[in-house]
Amino acid sequence: MTLGLRGQERLRLTVIYLLCAVVLIWALAPIYWVAVSSISTRQELYARPYKIWFPSQPTLESYQTIFTQGAKFRSGGFSPTAHLMGTGLRNSVIISVASAGIVTLMATGAGYAFARMDFKGKNLIFLLIMLMIPLPIWVSLIALFFLMSRLELIDTLIGLILIFVTLLLPLSVWLMTTFVRDIPSEIQDAARVDGADRWRLVYSIVLPLARPGMVAVFLVSMLSTWNNFLIPLIFTRTDDSQPLTIVLTLFIGQYEVAWEDMSAAAVVTMLPPFLMALFFQRYLVRGLTMGAVK
Repeated sequence: MTLGLRGQERLRLTVIYLLCAVVLIWALAPIYWVAVSSISTRQELYARPYKIWFPSQPTLESYQTIFTQGAKFRSGGFSPTAHLMGTGLRNSVIISVASAGIVTLMATGAGYAFARMDFKGKNLIFLLIMLMIPLPIWVSLIALFFLMSRLELIDTLIGLILIFVTLLLPLSVWLMTTFVRDIPSEIQDAARVDGADRWRLVYSIVLPLARPGMVAVFLVSMLSTWNNFLIPLIFTRTDDSQPLTIVLTLFIGQYEVAWEDMSAAAVVTMLPPFLMALFFQRYLVRGLTMGAVK
C-alpha cells in the first residue's frame, strides 16, 4: 500500500514537472527565437531547411546596425535607424518613468485617503474607481481620441502620459488602499498620542511602511507602460513621440522584412523590463502579497 502511494505521488510529480516544462518551453521559445535571430545573418534566416537552433556564424552586426546605420523599411522610405532607436528609447523611458511616478504618488495619496480618512461619498467614489478596473480599453478609445484631438495632445509625450496615468490609476489606487489598510492602526494611534499631526503621521509612519507597496505599484505601472503597443499605435504619428514598441514595426517594409535588425531591436526593448523584474522581484512580490492579496 505504501509503495502504491509512493508510485502515485511520483506519477503526480512527474505530470506536474512535465506540464511546467511545457509551459516554460511555450513561454521561452519565442524569446529564444528572437535572441537567436538577432545574432544570425539574413542568409541563415532565409535558408532552407530553416536553421534556427543556433547560427553557424553568430554575429553582432545587427546590434551595430540599428544604432549606427540601416534603414526604416515601412512605405519604402529610408531614414537612419540610429535616430529611430535613440528617440524610441528616450520616449519609452520618459513615458514609462513619468507615468509610473505620477501613478505611484496619486495612488498613495488616494489609498491613504480611502483607507484612513472619513469623508462624504467615500464609498461611492471608491466604488466608481473600482468599476473602471474591468473596463476594456477599446471601449473608451474613440472618446479618448476625440478628447485628445480637441486638446491638441495627439502625437505628444504629455498626451501619452495622461492616458497611461488614467488607465493605470484605478488598479493602483486599489492596491495602495488595501496595502495601507493592512498597516496596524495601533502604530498610528501611538504617533497621535505623541502629538504627531496628520502630515507628520503620513511622512514618518505611513510612507515608510507602505514603501513595498509603492515600489510594487511603480514597477507594475512602468512595466505596463513600457510594454504597451495599442495606445502608442493609435495616439502617435511621428518619431518624436513613438516608443520602442512602435519603432519595432518600422522594420517591416513593402517588399521585405529586416528580421535580423528587428530581432536585435526587440532584444534591446526586452532588456529593461527583464532586468527590472530580475533585480526588483523581491520588492514586487512582497508589495503585491502584503497588499493586494490580503
